[in-house]
Amino acid sequence: MDGMVLKIDRCSKHDGPGIRTVVFLKGCPLRCRWCSTPDSQLMEPHLIHMESLCALCGRCVANCPEKALCIKDGTVVVDHAACTLCGRCVELCLNSAMKVTGVRMTMDEVYGIIDRSRGFWTRMPGGVTLSGGEVLFQFEFAKALLKKCHDAGIDTNIETSCFAPMDKVRELLPYLDHICCDVKHMDDETHKRLTGVSNRGILENIRMLSREKDLILRYPVIPTCNDSDGNVDATADFVTTLGERFNRIDLLQYHVMGAVTYSRLGRTYTLEDVPAMPRERMTAIRDRMLARGARAVLA
Repeated sequence: MDGMVLKIDRCSKHDGPGIRTVVFLKGCPLRCRWCSTPDSQLMEPHLIHMESLCALCGRCVANCPEKALCIKDGTVVVDHAACTLCGRCVELCLNSAMKVTGVRMTMDEVYGIIDRSRGFWTRMPGGVTLSGGEVLFQFEFAKALLKKCHDAGIDTNIETSCFAPMDKVRELLPYLDHICCDVKHMDDETHKRLTGVSNRGILENIRMLSREKDLILRYPVIPTCNDSDGNVDATADFVTTLGERFNRIDLLQYHVMGAVTYSRLGRTYTLEDVPAMPRERMTAIRDRMLARGARAVLA
C-alpha cells in the first residue's frame, strides 16, 4: 500500500505531546481561504520555485523540454499547465531552488523513517503524528500506517478537520492515542463560504471524539473571517458542552507566511490584504473564552 506524502518532519514540538515525527499527507476536501499549505490540497505533485535560493542562471529555463519555464521581472516563472513534472529542472538547479512537492511512498518506507526516530523518544516522550492536507482524505493508507505504529508501541496522533463520515473516524480510534481537530467557524453557512464544506458533520465528530480520546481543538483565529465576538462566544459555548476526554482549545494566531506558496503555484491568495492577527487581540479572545468557561490556551 502506498500514499502521497508532502513531507516528513522528524523533530516537531508543535504537533502533539513531546517530540513528534510528523507525516504530512497530500489531499484535502476543504479549501480554507487562509490555508498556509495550498500545495497540500491536491493529490498531485507540484513544481515550486524557491525565489530566495535562485541565482537566475537560466539553466532550468534553457533545458525545460516543455518550455514551461521563463524568466520574467527578475524571477523564474512556472507555467504549471505546461509542466509535466519531469524533474529536469530540479536535477539541473545548482542551488536547489526548484523542487517537486509530493512523492508517492509505500507504508513500509514511511514507517521506516518513523522507526528511525525512536531515539528522540528515549530522552523525551513523543511519537508519530499524521497531518495534512487532510489525513482522512487518504483514509486506507492512514489507517494502515496508524495500526502499524500502534502495534509497535508508538504513541499516535492525527491532525484533522474531522470532515468525514463518523463511521470512518471511529475506525481509526483503536489505533489513536490523541486527536487534534480544527474548529474554523460555528455558523454552518459561514463555514461553507470560508472552507467550501459544511461544519455539521465536523461538530458531531468532535462531540463523539470528546468522549472517546484525548482531544485538543485548534482554533485558527483569522481577521475578518472568524474573529468576531459572536463567533468567539459561540465557539467557547460549544467547547463547554464537550465530553470528559476533551483537553483544551489552542488559539492559533493568523500569519501571512503561506501567501508566497500561492504565488509559486500560480494561484491567487484571497486574504492577501488581511494583516497578521495582533497578539493583544489573541489575548483578549483567550480571556473572553476563559470567562465563558472554555479551557482556552494561546498556542
